[in-house]
Amino acid sequence: MKALFSGGALLLVLTGQALAFSDDRTEQQLAEHQQAVLAYAAKAGKPMPTVEDYRYGMKLDIASVVRQSGDPRTCTVTPKLMTFEDSQGRLQTIRYSAQSQCINNK
Repeated sequence: MKALFSGGALLLVLTGQALAFSDDRTEQQLAEHQQAVLAYAAKAGKPMPTVEDYRYGMKLDIASVVRQSGDPRTCTVTPKLMTFEDSQGRLQTIRYSAQSQCINNK
């Protein structure tokens, strides 16, 4: 019984570390997205867009996609960012949740 408990405790610790690692990767990718958008906005002479959370049914006026954040490949639902220009040339960034691709799926 003691071995079973310590094995379960080890699994919880390793799972917690894996989740922390995937959260770190997700945060890093979101930060990289924002840095790239900042550089794009400066080069285009446009203001940096604020991040708006997507709401179901939200009307999006997407003329061209500037950048989408990467996929941390963690087999979990993760926050992602998409920055785009609308039909009037304004930059907009939407935060949404999407199922990440699994590491084993190549």
